[in-house]
Amino acid sequence: MYCGAKALTLSSFVLGAISIGTLSLSVATDSWLFTEEDMDCVIENITVKLPVKVRSGLFRFCTIGSDEDADDDCVTLNINLNEERLEERLTSTSIMRANRVSTVFPIISLVLLVIATTLSVIGNIKHDVKTLISSGIHILSGLMLAVGIILYISAINDEVGHRPKPSEADDDTKKFDYEYGWSFFFAGTSFLLIMTTAVILVSLYLQRNSRREDLVKIIPGLGDMMDADLADDVFASNNPTIIL
Repeated sequence: MYCGAKALTLSSFVLGAISIGTLSLSVATDSWLFTEEDMDCVIENITVKLPVKVRSGLFRFCTIGSDEDADDDCVTLNINLNEERLEERLTSTSIMRANRVSTVFPIISLVLLVIATTLSVIGNIKHDVKTLISSGIHILSGLMLAVGIILYISAINDEVGHRPKPSEADDDTKKFDYEYGWSFFFAGTSFLLIMTTAVILVSLYLQRNSRREDLVKIIPGLGDMMDADLADDVFASNNPTIIL
């Protein structure tokens, strides 16, 4: 049992650190979504369609240079910009505007994750109830992250659902294509790690508190049920049933 508890403790430390790292990278980087679309440009009084590639994160978007040696042009998104400026020519900016609400949830999830990991470290050192509290905060952090990811995907589908696919678009229709980036998948990986850590912490706490007295403290009403069962057993032993 001691080796099992030691392994679970080490696993909770490692997974907690990895989940914080992956979620921090996901929130801080701008590779959530890669888009490619046509933009109308006027050259010598002639309107032409030029393909524009954009990668975007939670707080900014970057126009990817056409040449490999060219630097990407990144712009931090100001949520106070009016809609006309924000909608300016690119669908990627309208997607970011639609995702304003969803960006809050990964940040809240990251804050909760740091708190939960700190409590798990303290709880594992002192072997107290902080381990169980940390598990609950881990679950809450995972739920907040899941809500943010779902809202993010829903906003993208609402914005691009009515657009034709690149294979279906004709010459007069603006083409638009998108794919999720590694920052998005890091957020999904972090969700799995967070929920796995929560299960490990619950198992660790129950393993350390497997005695009857400890279970009575954990489960409300368990002591009364045990006392009632004990009273029934005593009554049955003092009053045996006579079978004829």
